[in-house]
Amino acid sequence: MKILLTGAKGFLGKNLMKALKDEGYEEVFQYDLDSKPEELGEYCRECDFVFHLAGVNRPKDKAEFMSGNKGLTEEVLRRLCDSGNTVPLLLSSSIQAGLDNDYGRSKRAAEEAVFSYGRENGVPVYVYRFPNLFGRWSRPNYNTVIATFCHNIARDIPIRIDDREKLLPLAYVDDVTGQFIRILKTGIKLPPGEFVVFPPSLIYERKLGVIADTLMRFKDMLSNGMQPEIKDEFEAKLYETYLSFLPE
Repeated sequence: MKILLTGAKGFLGKNLMKALKDEGYEEVFQYDLDSKPEELGEYCRECDFVFHLAGVNRPKDKAEFMSGNKGLTEEVLRRLCDSGNTVPLLLSSSIQAGLDNDYGRSKRAAEEAVFSYGRENGVPVYVYRFPNLFGRWSRPNYNTVIATFCHNIARDIPIRIDDREKLLPLAYVDDVTGQFIRILKTGIKLPPGEFVVFPPSLIYERKLGVIADTLMRFKDMLSNGMQPEIKDEFEAKLYETYLSFLPE
């Protein structure tokens, strides 16, 4: 199977790339910001499945939200249709698509384009609306507050918390890529226009202050040569994330 992966060098893309290799998928076309436009056309002609993870969430100009989310999505879909290779496609979206802001509107427009592509071509499409993702290879001050906390705490850089009681919905990146692999292998079909539901059991809700305190506990115990006590599944995943941020 030949797979097209857009956003291949991003946080989620790099983790999915690893997961695909671990599962034995050898032919993965990686498309990212430094790729040439003509490569996208070639990949769309050859691929059997598309993971569309590329997008914009922190642009310098608000207009880039639409061009980077809706515009790029429509370009991928157009090239698939122009090549006559209408294959299944999975889109990584965000719970913010339900909000009335520039980012949310652009993600919602991308979702609508994918659903239309699925209906018009009679192919399965899979649209996920994810909460905040965390895990290795995330970027501090960009992807997630957990990445920023891990990076700063590991280097004795102060962290800023405006509201310790703020509750964050979180999903671990390995759980996300595991769901993607499941979709790829099973090829399940959904009613037109229906979102894929990420398992509620894999969504963790934690207060910002609790996350910071837990990471500080990891740091203190490791500094004293002790193995931190892991209280639950979330802490185990948070600990793995923290370890990935330690200076070499």
